Amino acid sequence: MGERGTGRIGAQLRAFAGAKWPDYNPMMRTNSQENFAFQIVQRLQQAGHVAYWAGGCVRDRLMGGTPKDFDVATSARPEEVLTLFPRGQKVGVAFGVILVREKKLQVEIATFRADGDYSDGRHPDSVRFTNAEEDAKRRDFTCNALFLDPTTSQLHDFVGGQRDIEAKILRAVGNPHARFAEDHLRMLRAVRFAARLSFTIDADTRLAIEELQKKIEGISRERIGEELRMMLEHPTRVAALDLLASFPGMFSAALGITANPLAAERDWPVVSGLPAEASRALVLIAMLLDMEVAEFAETIATLRSRLMLSNDETDVMTWLSGKLPALEDWEDLSKATMKRMMADRWWRDLDALYRADPANADVLLAFGERVAMLQDEGVSPPPFVTGDVLIKLGVAPGPAFKGWLDALYDRQLNGEFSRKEDAVEAARKLLQGN
Repeated sequence: MGERGTGRIGAQLRAFAGAKWPDYNPMMRTNSQENFAFQIVQRLQQAGHVAYWAGGCVRDRLMGGTPKDFDVATSARPEEVLTLFPRGQKVGVAFGVILVREKKLQVEIATFRADGDYSDGRHPDSVRFTNAEEDAKRRDFTCNALFLDPTTSQLHDFVGGQRDIEAKILRAVGNPHARFAEDHLRMLRAVRFAARLSFTIDADTRLAIEELQKKIEGISRERIGEELRMMLEHPTRVAALDLLASFPGMFSAALGITANPLAAERDWPVVSGLPAEASRALVLIAMLLDMEVAEFAETIATLRSRLMLSNDETDVMTWLSGKLPALEDWEDLSKATMKRMMADRWWRDLDALYRADPANADVLLAFGERVAMLQDEGVSPPPFVTGDVLIKLGVAPGPAFKGWLDALYDRQLNGEFSRKEDAVEAARKLLQGN
């Protein structure tokens, strides 16, 4: 049975009910994801099917947020959905999922279903199409198992999700052991959702995670890596790391590195200082700094394998771990050395990493002034002396060629030459001495 919202969430629903929605027009073009999802529900209902918004979009709406994505759940079978939306894509037709696109907008339409056994700890072996109540009971957490009819603002809550949202509790639907045994990744999702929503994990749900956390080892590296990306690239990353570290077995199983160095009271100072838009690679390096990891190269290799990091992510992590010790002595570095670092495409991450460390707080003003001064001078001006210039001076390309060019360019970066003519004359003298 459906439950009408009351209290603060009820107020959200009443405000939502007052929204003015456009009449459905199949040829209408809209730039609103919400309007698009509304029109899909409306069209399914006009064809005689039950259709609701489902999952995270309902949760976010009830919490006063603006959902980025909308999912629709319906009594319509996949073939019936495709009749109404013939351009829909069969992204999971065996599980009753059809993807409908309109320009840059997209909505997943899923048929109400109940799942069979999960023999692989990931996917159900079978599904059967059913009604909204059974569909709610096969979902992961109560806050994600709500349905909302946007045409009437009627909330359908079969698992107590509204109550848990109001209490800010993350609770597995039904038996938490059964939910996590079905799909082990749900344990990592519990950490991500609890951190992102500022929820407390329900005691029984937490106990199930503690007992099953090492099952994470059986999850594919791609799924773990993507879940951690969503966790670490979000502004709530510190809360997520805190919570993940409270499950040492899951931390080790997910990342492939020991969680033993983590103390319960760790506040992740470097991670905390990163900009909100920090990448997964940058957050991982900051995390290793906070953990005081000794062997960066070995640990980066482990993370690359365990999380399926891209070559670019691995390269930036390696570069950052190599350059950061040099940057710690920035006051003693030559202009040329600093400018070469600043000219690198990963300088922004290195700069953010240095500024994030509270140990550098007392020198950040002076550091920023020097960086600004070097930027004003230009960190990567065109070289005065090129290979063509050396050849015109009578030098044949050889083993020493690059060394001469680098030495002359460093002198230019250090401000020794104000004109190209001065640099060419210096090159002539350098070559005469060799």
